[in-house]
Amino acid sequence: MAEWNWKLPTDLQDYSWDCAACSLAWSLRTIGFTHTEQDVIDGLGPSRISSQYGLLDASGAGLVSYLAEIGVGAENNGNASWDEVMAASGSQPMVIGGRNWCHWVAVRVGSLQVSQATNYPDTGRILLMNPAPGYMGIYQILTQDYFDMLGTFSAVWFTSW
Repeated sequence: MAEWNWKLPTDLQDYSWDCAACSLAWSLRTIGFTHTEQDVIDGLGPSRISSQYGLLDASGAGLVSYLAEIGVGAENNGNASWDEVMAASGSQPMVIGGRNWCHWVAVRVGSLQVSQATNYPDTGRILLMNPAPGYMGIYQILTQDYFDMLGTFSAVWFTSW
């Protein structure tokens, strides 16, 4: 597998309802794909995303099936815990969505991984690519307190590309 570039600039979503598509398009670009937000919306199609409701399956299963269609292996967990997301962050492209948040973001890296790589203390935070900075008080960092408040969370992570 090729490396992924989690340091790409934040990409703001084009529509109020397409946070999942924007986050997934950004994640695809981190591994060299050129998909735009609109490409992902078109690829997901009306059976998986709509302008009225956004992503239609909160588990992320529709994102996994779309990724398989374009040759990217992925898995999802419709009830991901903070510890699971923190452990996986920084290892591969990943998007997460909180049910109470009604919002999807891409995960850049967790402070646990930063701590392991740099010997700085783990601050218990996940760095995000949030396509709607400030929505419900979350900018580009997620803490466990907010995770608990905004959950149940689903996670979709890339397994091969």
